[in-house]
Amino acid sequence: MKRLTLLLACFILSMGLAIAQTTKVKGIVVDESNEPVAGASVMVKGNNAIGTVTKVDGQFTLDVPTSTKMLIIKYLGMGDQEVAIGPDIRVVLREEDSVLGEVVVLGYGTGRKVGTTIGAPVKVSAEAIREKPTANVMDAMQGKVAGMQVYTSSGEPTASPSVRIHGVGSLGASSTPLYIMDGVPIDAGTVLSLNPNDFESITTLKDASATSIYGARGANGVIYITTKKGVANQDARITVNAQYGVSSLANWDYFDDFMNAKELLDFQLASGIRTKASYDQILKDYPYDTDWARYYYKDDAPTYQGDISLQGGGGKTTYFISGSYFFQDGIAPRSEYERYTFRSNIESRAKDWLKFGLNILGGYDDRQTNPLTGASTQGGLIALQPPFYSPYDKDGNRVDVIIGSTTNNPYYVMEKNPAESNNAQFTGVFFGEIYPIKGMTIRTQYGIDAYDYRESSKRMASYRSNLNNGFAYEAFQRGSTKTFTNTAEYRFSVAERHAVSALIGQEYIDNDNQSFKAQSTGQTDDRLMLLGNGPNERSVSQSLSEYAYLSFFGRGDYSYDGKYFVDFSLRNDQSSRFGKENRSAMFFHGGLMWNIKKEAFMSGADKISELKLSVSSGSSGNSAIGNYDNLATIGTTAPYKGNPGWALGSPGNPQLSWEKQLLSTVRANVEFLKRYRITLEFYNKETTNMLMSVPYPFTSGFSSVRSNVGGFLNKGIDLTLDLDILKHKDYYLNFNATFNYNKNKVTSLFYNMDTWTIANTGITYVVGKTINYYYPLFAGIDPADGLPTWYLPGDDISVPTRDKSKTTKTFNSSTLNQSTGKELYTPIAGGFGIKGGFKGIDVFVDFTYALGKSMINNDRFFTESPWTNVSFNKSRKVLNYWKQPGDITDIPGSGGVYFDDHLLEKASFLRLKALTVSYSLPSSVLKHLGILNGIRVYVTGRNLLTFTEYSGPDPETDSNISMGVYPNTKQYSAGVSINF
Repeated sequence: MKRLTLLLACFILSMGLAIAQTTKVKGIVVDESNEPVAGASVMVKGNNAIGTVTKVDGQFTLDVPTSTKMLIIKYLGMGDQEVAIGPDIRVVLREEDSVLGEVVVLGYGTGRKVGTTIGAPVKVSAEAIREKPTANVMDAMQGKVAGMQVYTSSGEPTASPSVRIHGVGSLGASSTPLYIMDGVPIDAGTVLSLNPNDFESITTLKDASATSIYGARGANGVIYITTKKGVANQDARITVNAQYGVSSLANWDYFDDFMNAKELLDFQLASGIRTKASYDQILKDYPYDTDWARYYYKDDAPTYQGDISLQGGGGKTTYFISGSYFFQDGIAPRSEYERYTFRSNIESRAKDWLKFGLNILGGYDDRQTNPLTGASTQGGLIALQPPFYSPYDKDGNRVDVIIGSTTNNPYYVMEKNPAESNNAQFTGVFFGEIYPIKGMTIRTQYGIDAYDYRESSKRMASYRSNLNNGFAYEAFQRGSTKTFTNTAEYRFSVAERHAVSALIGQEYIDNDNQSFKAQSTGQTDDRLMLLGNGPNERSVSQSLSEYAYLSFFGRGDYSYDGKYFVDFSLRNDQSSRFGKENRSAMFFHGGLMWNIKKEAFMSGADKISELKLSVSSGSSGNSAIGNYDNLATIGTTAPYKGNPGWALGSPGNPQLSWEKQLLSTVRANVEFLKRYRITLEFYNKETTNMLMSVPYPFTSGFSSVRSNVGGFLNKGIDLTLDLDILKHKDYYLNFNATFNYNKNKVTSLFYNMDTWTIANTGITYVVGKTINYYYPLFAGIDPADGLPTWYLPGDDISVPTRDKSKTTKTFNSSTLNQSTGKELYTPIAGGFGIKGGFKGIDVFVDFTYALGKSMINNDRFFTESPWTNVSFNKSRKVLNYWKQPGDITDIPGSGGVYFDDHLLEKASFLRLKALTVSYSLPSSVLKHLGILNGIRVYVTGRNLLTFTEYSGPDPETDSNISMGVYPNTKQYSAGVSINF
C-alpha cells in the first residue's frame, strides 16, 4: 500500500511538472504594409497539434512546451515564416515572390510549385471569379487564360458558355475540355450546379506536359477546379456573402434600328405595299406605337445570391462547410434559374502515416427556359411585329391576342404552355492516403458525379390555338460517372541537388445514363393535365447508354540543382466505345525546362528575377463520340398489322479507333524586378485519325458512317502579361493581359478528297486551307435596274474571286459558292484588365475581345428585305431601297434577300466584361466591432459596354449563323461580404 501511495504521488508530481513545463509566447503578425494579418495560423514547428490563429489585430498568444525553439506562421497567399521563440515576437508575412511560386495540381499526385513545372498551368484565383452575377463560373473566365476562348452565346440564366483551348481540336468529335474537380472528372454541365464561392482556384492545363497524363480525355485541354479546404488549428472562420442585382439587355442598338409605327406606315405607302385607304384605316383603327422589344424584354430582372461558409480546423481535422442560394430571373418571359447548394469538405490526419478526406457537393435547382428563340415572332424575332398593333386594350389591360393581329400574345403563350425542369446534383470524392516511408504517398480515391434531371411541359386545354386538346409530357433522366483511382508517388532528393519524383497509377471510369419519357394529348380541362387524363397519342420511350474506361499510367520528374528539369509520362487507355481490336491506345509526353536565371552567367542580371525556357511534346486521344458508334445495331419499327418489326439502327464500324493528337509547345517565362511577368508560348497541335461522319451511299440505307479519317492542324501563339506597376503599403496598381492567335488548317479528308461542303451551313473543308465560310460573293445592287449581282467564282473556289467584269444576276448557290476569305473560327482572342487599390478601396476592371470573328446575321433576311414578309416591321435601312436608275444602295428595288456574303458580318467585339469597386473596412475599425474580422462592400457590373460592328442582337454568339437569339445581358449588382 505504501508503494502504491508512493507511485501515485510520483505520478501526480510528474503530471504537475509536465503541466508546469510550458511557456506562454505572445506576438503579432503583420504584412509588408504593416497592417495586421487576422486569421494567420501559428503552430509549433514539428507539432501541428499545438497552435492558434491571430486575432483581428494580428495578435496571438500561445502556450508551448519549454523545449520549443521555433514557430511556423502560415497565411494563404503569403510565404510561410519560421521564427524563433522570444519575447514579443513580431512576424512580417510577405506575398509569394511571383506567381511562379504558387502551388498547382497538374493531375495525379501531390501539388507542385508552378516554377518547377514544365507544363503550362494557368491558375486563376478565387478573387478573380468570386461574386460574379452569373450562374456559371466559366463566364467569369473569359479573357483570363491566353489560348482559351470562352463565349456565352445566350442571356438565358441556365446557359453554359462554350469553351475551347487552342482552337477546335476535332472536326467530328467533341472539342470540349475535360473538367476535373478535386481530382474527379465531372461533366461540363455540372459546373452550372456549383457555387463559385466554394472555389479556391481554377487551373487551366493546356500543354502536353500537363494534359498527356489524362490520355484519352486530355486532347482538348483540362480545366481543374480546386475547392476550398479547412485550415489546421484555426478557429472557425465564418464568411457570409449577400448580393442583389438587376439585368437588362447588354446592347439595344439592334432593336432601336426598327421603324416606329409612322415610319413603317409611311414606308409601306411610299413603296406601294399599302394603299392610301389602307394607310388611313390603320391609323384610325390602331393608333398605337408599340416597342415590341421593350415589351418583351425586362429591364430590371433581379438576381439574388447568398451563401455562408465555415472554415477551420482543430487537432488533426480540418473542415470547410458551406451553403448557398442563387436566383436569377431572365430578361425574357419564362426564363429563370434557382439553385441551392451544400458543400462539406472534411480532411483528417488520423495517424502520422494516414490521412483521409471526404468532399461532398449536394445541389438542387429549378429551371425555366424560354422556348421561343429562333424563328419565332413571339420570341426571338418579336421586333418583327408591326408597331401599330398592341398587346394592350384601350384600358391598358393585357390581351391574349395581339390587337390588329391573329398572333397570340407571347406572355399568353407562355402561360398556356408551361414548362419547367429541375436537377438534383451529387458530386463527391472520398480518398485515403498512407505514407509508409518518407517521401512516398499511396492514395486511393473514389469519386462520383451523379444527377437526376426531370422535365415537365404542358399545353393547357384552354389554349385558344388548340382548344380542348391539351398536351402533357414528362421526362426523367438519371446519370452517373464513377471514378476509381489508385496512385503511388515517391519523391526524394540526393545530395540536395537531385530531385526525383515518380508516380504510377490505375484508373477505372464507369458511366451510365438512363432515361424514359411519356406523353399524351386530348386533355379537356386545365385541372386534369396529368398524363393519364389524355386519351390520345399516348407514347412512352426509354433509353440506356453506358461506357467505361480502364487506364494505367506513370509519370516521372527529375531536376538538377533547380536549373534543369525533365519530365515524362506514359498512359494506356482502353475504351468501350471502340471495337475489341482497337480499344487500347498508348499516349506519352516528354518535356524539358531550363532555369536560366540559376546559371552563373546570370548572377549580374539583377533586374531579371525569373527566366525559364521549356519545351514539351506529347500525344493524347479523343473518344468523345457516341457510345455505340462501332456497333451495328438493330432497333424496332412501328407495328405492322399489330406486330412489332425490327430494322437496322446504325451501320457500325468495327475498325473504329482513337482520334489522336500530337501537341508540341515552346514556352518562355520572364520576370523583371519581381514585378513584371511575361509568358510567351508557341504551340503546334496536330490531329490525325479524326472521328468524322463520312458520307455513305444511300443504297446502303444509311447516309454516313463514323470513321477514322482526316487530319487537322492548329498552331499559334499565347502571350500573357502581368505587370505590378505600383506596389506600396497604401496603394497598388496592376495591369494584366492575355492574347492568343490561332491558325487552323485541314490537312487531309476522306476518300482522298480535296474538298468537302457541309450542306446548308456555308462551310467547306479544303485540304491545305483554313476553314472559311463559303457563300456567293455579293457584288452589289446594279444602279441601272436595282437588281442584285454576284461575282462568278474562279477556277479555284478556295480563293475569293471579285472580278467586276465577271458577275451575274442569276442566283444559284451551288454554282456561285466560293470562299469568302472569312474564317469560321475566331483567330484572335484575349482580354486585359486593371486592378488598383488605395487604403481599402479596390477597383477591378476586365475587358475581353475577339478579333476576326464572323457570323451570318440571319435576322437581316427578314429585316432588310422590303418586298418579302411585307407584314413584318423592318430595319430603317430599307428606307434606302433602290427607287430609280442611278441610285446607289445595298437594298434591291424588288425581290428578296439571298444567302450570300453580304449577310456575313464582322462579329469582332470588345466588351467591358466586369467592373468591381469595393471597400474593406480597416482593422482599426474592426477591432472595436468585437466578433467581426472583416467587412467588404462592393458594387459590380457585367457586360457594361460592348464595342462591335455587328448589327445583330449579340456578337458573342458562338455559331456560324445567328437568328432570333436570346441576347446577352448587362447586369448591375451590389453586395457585402462579412467575416467572423
